[in-house]
Amino acid sequence: MDKNQKDKKAERPATGLEKSTGRARPDLTKQDVETIISEKGLVFIDPLSDFGFKRLLGTDRCKKFTIHLLNTFIGQDIGTITDIGFINSEQVGFLPGRKKVRLDIHCKTQDEDHVIIEMQRERQQHFVNRLRVYSSHSTVSSVAIGDTVYASVPKVYSLSFMEMNMAEFKGRSKFFWKVFQKDDDNKIFSKENVLYFVELCKFAAQLETLDLTDEKNLWLFMLTHVTDVSEELLERSDPIFQCFHRECLVSNLNDMEKKEYVTSVLEYDDVRESMMCEREVGREQGREEKTRLLVRNMLAEGLDPAMVAKITELTEGEVLAMREER
Repeated sequence: MDKNQKDKKAERPATGLEKSTGRARPDLTKQDVETIISEKGLVFIDPLSDFGFKRLLGTDRCKKFTIHLLNTFIGQDIGTITDIGFINSEQVGFLPGRKKVRLDIHCKTQDEDHVIIEMQRERQQHFVNRLRVYSSHSTVSSVAIGDTVYASVPKVYSLSFMEMNMAEFKGRSKFFWKVFQKDDDNKIFSKENVLYFVELCKFAAQLETLDLTDEKNLWLFMLTHVTDVSEELLERSDPIFQCFHRECLVSNLNDMEKKEYVTSVLEYDDVRESMMCEREVGREQGREEKTRLLVRNMLAEGLDPAMVAKITELTEGEVLAMREER
């Protein structure tokens, strides 16, 4: 490894997400916010951003969109949803000291069924287990102390939009999944606690071949490509999509909301940059480890250190140092 490579490695920031939420940002002024909106060309709210997702699908102002989205993706399994009420997304632990649960969007239908809607932008280990915990919290919190009648236990449904492919569905092209409880004969045992997953990467990979008159596909296109939606497409679609598209305009936000949105965008940019840096560090470490292995194998075969140095473009001193490493 030459001096320039060593210097670049030394300058590389530490791995992890130190640049994301762990770093306090200076308070943005109104002028700062407007400048960032202009420089970044933020005409539309990104529906997949933390702010955008909750603003466009998790507020009373926009609940008509949430109802339509839920009917499109899960209505055929649970029945038509005519109304929803939003529930506090933070659920405290059942006992002192127990973990709190914070949901993206938590709502209740007119039939008292609970629906959890999640947007997952980064890969998270044990995400399915996290959904199981969310569902359990939602169920248990609805049962009163001393209640011995279980006929009224609510059904809980989880709809998760994933910006990464899930290992559980690896090698399969379908991007919308329903996970039911099934018996030994592979027959559905219960539809009362169902997990729904949408893999947005797979959707994007198939976008050119998909029919956007299908409302599932159109909703996913609106969520992932809101800036690319044409007037022609909107005109031939249900009016709810025209309303949603207009609601996505940044100009609809008040000053406080604009500030929250810009902060959300900047934080995600930091996370994405840190993750890219982390992946690059990992690739560099992998290349270095392969070089060490190659050097040791060549030395074990009796090659002269000077020849090994020439082949690997290392110095002879670096080759000798690797030989001594254990």
